[in-house]
Amino acid sequence: MSYPYSSKDIQELDNRDLSANILSASMNHPTEIPPPTQLASRRVVNSCFWSTIIFAINFVSSILVINLAKWIYVKHHFPNLTLTTINFFMTYLLLLVCLQLKLFTYIKLPILSMIPVSACFGGFIAFSNLSLQYNTVGTYQLIKLQVTPTVMLISWMFFKAHYPLPIVLSFLPVFIGTLISTYYDLQFNMFGLFCAFTSMMFTAVYQILIEHYQKAYNCDSLQLLFYQAPLSGLLLLMVVPFFEPISALDKFMNFDTISLILCCGVVAFFVNFTIFWVIGNLSAVAYNMIGHSKTLLIIFIGSFIFHEPLNIRQVFGLCFTMIGVFVYSYFKYIRKVTK
Repeated sequence: MSYPYSSKDIQELDNRDLSANILSASMNHPTEIPPPTQLASRRVVNSCFWSTIIFAINFVSSILVINLAKWIYVKHHFPNLTLTTINFFMTYLLLLVCLQLKLFTYIKLPILSMIPVSACFGGFIAFSNLSLQYNTVGTYQLIKLQVTPTVMLISWMFFKAHYPLPIVLSFLPVFIGTLISTYYDLQFNMFGLFCAFTSMMFTAVYQILIEHYQKAYNCDSLQLLFYQAPLSGLLLLMVVPFFEPISALDKFMNFDTISLILCCGVVAFFVNFTIFWVIGNLSAVAYNMIGHSKTLLIIFIGSFIFHEPLNIRQVFGLCFTMIGVFVYSYFKYIRKVTK
């Protein structure tokens, strides 16, 4: 008996029958596919969940790293520049882990061009830590608020930038309030003030360079940090022996001190990593608001932990400063967004 179809044709017919049966079954018992609005809602919920987690990590780690570093300086008397250098290399090692986990992508950047920004990065971290060591937490934190007007002043002087009058005027209470609080600080000293203002200048120049490098090399902050951290560590490593003899480190070779140093390095990494994530994935308003709320909390927690009492004049200066900060935030971000 001969068949009108070849074996190949029969196989195709069988496949068609199978497909028809599957289609019929799916029509009788349709698979539940979430509508697009439901999928979008799930994405929003997941995004909000992770945003909240990163936001919380940034908030807690920023407060923790300042008080942890202050504790290492005050209670264990560990040398400042050495701790800063260790933190840089730990940040680099943890960034290598993040690179393997593909949390950011590697790009090749010219090493020599990275030296100026790495020097500023090392300078602002080192002098910030010196400021933290020799000043109260309140003075340290308030002088950091002068970075933004310093950036604006440098941009106006050298890059012909212009700013609205309300934003410029908002820095008058910030400056006056900081002067009042610093002047009436019970632990005021000139070297600490010098370190604080030097840190402020390094930070301002660093922020300007970061913006320039990101545009020039089309890279993000984490990709720059991958180069900055080890280069800054190497630059500091060449300076440390002249200020902090390595032979004196033997007395710190105990479990408590080493544990605190390693913990400080890990927390410092989380601060840097989450700052870049918050700025990139949330908004300037969110980062600005979290920064101001941290300022108040850091000052009061530091005052409590390290027994740095705030007198009534310091509290007045602090309140006056924060008025200026929130006025700046309003005209810089919130009013701009509402428009």
